[in-house]
Amino acid sequence: MLAALAAVPATAAAAGFPVSNVDTTRTGATAPDSPYRYVALPGEGGATQLVKILRADGVAERHRTVAGAHIVAAVAQDGATTGLSADGSTLVLSAPRRRFPQRVSRFLVVGTSTLEVERRLTLRGDFALDGVAPDGQRLYLTRYASGDPLNYAIRAYDVGHRRLLRRPLVDPRSPDEKMTGLAIARALSPDGRWAYTLYGGGEEQFVHALDLTGGRAFCVDLDGLTFDDVNTMHLRARTGQIDVLSHTGEPVRRIDAATFKVTAPRPHAVATRKSDDGGAPSDGFPWGLAAAVAAVGAGALVLLRRRYAADTDSAASRSASSSNPTVP
Repeated sequence: MLAALAAVPATAAAAGFPVSNVDTTRTGATAPDSPYRYVALPGEGGATQLVKILRADGVAERHRTVAGAHIVAAVAQDGATTGLSADGSTLVLSAPRRRFPQRVSRFLVVGTSTLEVERRLTLRGDFALDGVAPDGQRLYLTRYASGDPLNYAIRAYDVGHRRLLRRPLVDPRSPDEKMTGLAIARALSPDGRWAYTLYGGGEEQFVHALDLTGGRAFCVDLDGLTFDDVNTMHLRARTGQIDVLSHTGEPVRRIDAATFKVTAPRPHAVATRKSDDGGAPSDGFPWGLAAAVAAVGAGALVLLRRRYAADTDSAASRSASSSNPTVP
């Protein structure tokens, strides 16, 4: 019964280069206030099994088979994912990447109440899903150009009109400065409006603040930190602030969510407990059920009530920040 899952390599579940070797079949997609987690599993004949699971107790409430291979998109090397709108109504899946660069990018828009496919989107060029607007009406995509993994820009896509908006999203304070680097970690605001991503490896290490409602983007430089520093760091977003955390959970930089001013907190005498934001659920996932669904296709769904640990939710469901920030 586990054969369908065991046959899928981790790289097949990666959202897109440079986010690689991130297996999202267990983490799935959720949102801060959503009671559900959605997982995409390989089904028979190259199809995908979608499963809607209650986060509180791991009960699988609904499942559906959809044609074609699709995955939950990873957005950072810490295992954070995206795809579920903050209002919980829309789930967006990506076709798995087979090569880099890819000539065509495909996405699936699913209504979460029934798990029925609402739209199949095909875009010319190499795109990876970076975020979904809280109402599901706009997608934010990383557009890779010229076959260069460090040559990319964030673009907005209007789902209702099926069109890519013309201008890329750039920081209005420095519109000519290009984003460079690798996505290390991601955290979401509790209302799902802001997506914060830690980038490293470019000329500057920075946090990219993406307004998923207003379609704005800001780059917040982390002066004094190197790629080696940030490569093992995580983000934690709270009311009014975003913390950049060391691997021990100690905040090394603090960002004001309203002004994006960066400060260096004084180190604590004893390191705080490492944050579990951004990680995959550590236990309690109903793997027997998921494997059975993948193996038997549209067979009867067995409800398992293994405890799905609420305190190990992903970064998308645990982070918090200001819901109405003002920026320079």
